[in-house]
Amino acid sequence: MGILHVHAAATAHELQDIHLITEALEWFTESEWDVDMTTSYHGPKVALLTTQIKKNKKIVAFLEKLQPHHPTILAELDKRMDENNVIHLRFSLESVIGQKVELIQSDITGPLIKVRIKLAVYPGQKVESVATGIFG
Repeated sequence: MGILHVHAAATAHELQDIHLITEALEWFTESEWDVDMTTSYHGPKVALLTTQIKKNKKIVAFLEKLQPHHPTILAELDKRMDENNVIHLRFSLESVIGQKVELIQSDITGPLIKVRIKLAVYPGQKVESVATGIFG
């Protein structure tokens, strides 16, 4: 497979329909999301939404939703990968609510979903070849 796990996180304001957002996120990752209600610095309540995907079957289903963005992910691998072989992606939360997957750049503001994909790179393997095997 080449992926150890996928971690995703998003936030929602208390005035938003958190149930609708959670349903959209579950469609996106095909996994259950944890909802942690907290208070923001300015006072209103905020929902911190997180999930972790570890099962290969669910990871494959998630990667299928990213299929149109595979060439972009490979082309921007140098910018999106850190020293721990984690690929950082951002997706528009609003588009996911409409059941569309829109990859966005890090300089774009607005509601988003942060996704971290941890690659399994073993001694003797090159991270680029592992990523090409996944997204190629």
